[in-house]
Amino acid sequence: MMLTKFIVLAVYVSILFLIGLLASRRIKSMSDFYVGGKKMGYWAVAFSARATGESGWLLIGLTGMGALAGFSAYWVVLGELLGVFVSWFFMAKRFKRKSDAYGSITVPDYLESHFKSTTHTLRILSASVLSIFVVIYVSSQIDATGIAFESLLDINYYVGALIGFFIVLIYIFVGGFVAVVWSDLFQGLLMFFGLVLLPVVVWFSMDHGLSITKGLHAIDPALTDIWGGNEDGWMNLFTILGFSMIGLGFLGCLRYMSVSCPLKMKRKLIKVDGWPLHSPCSLMPLP
Repeated sequence: MMLTKFIVLAVYVSILFLIGLLASRRIKSMSDFYVGGKKMGYWAVAFSARATGESGWLLIGLTGMGALAGFSAYWVVLGELLGVFVSWFFMAKRFKRKSDAYGSITVPDYLESHFKSTTHTLRILSASVLSIFVVIYVSSQIDATGIAFESLLDINYYVGALIGFFIVLIYIFVGGFVAVVWSDLFQGLLMFFGLVLLPVVVWFSMDHGLSITKGLHAIDPALTDIWGGNEDGWMNLFTILGFSMIGLGFLGCLRYMSVSCPLKMKRKLIKVDGWPLHSPCSLMPLP
């Protein structure tokens, strides 16, 4: 059984490295490395954004949180869905057009151009903020990797975390953003099918004489209360707000700047905020 797990892991890592090598062939410029030359397919970018946003915290963190918080954890799901919806349906087109107009390949690039900053203060500030939160988020993902290695393969937590870190570092360094998107697409599909099949497996393996709701209620009635189950109404309110506000974080996932525009759109010279723009995105209607 353990040998099978190592074989599956070896195949999985080999696929990631192969993706990195294939992606490296598309890296011809700095724009290619950071945003895939802004020629990425929207389905691939969508899977990439969600696979990154819902990786370790969804498969390990949120499931554990659901076991501790009960039904009230669904507010996390609602908040995330709202955040993703607003991000893609109300921000994507406008941000894509303007980032193309400024030739931006990073968020600090965009902010400095949009606000016409003549110094590097805004760039330094935005890059510093991004670095802080990205380091925190990546650290949580590496933590999840260490836990996964320890629980599945009996590998020391710290060794597993380092292995996962260097695997990701290698294929990103070789293939840049293209490797990230393609590997996220691959991993996102695995996550999708895993999350669909897991409830089916659990359903057929559980004792149907006792429903999930009744089982949770027997442990603690508060677990089956969608409003939090606390006697203090203010505590319930802040619990709901705290859980649902996770959606705000998804407004900062701006990977759609890398999406390729529909080929049927013709190039046209326009100006956005006084900046000239040669882009097939120039005909994309703003919301």
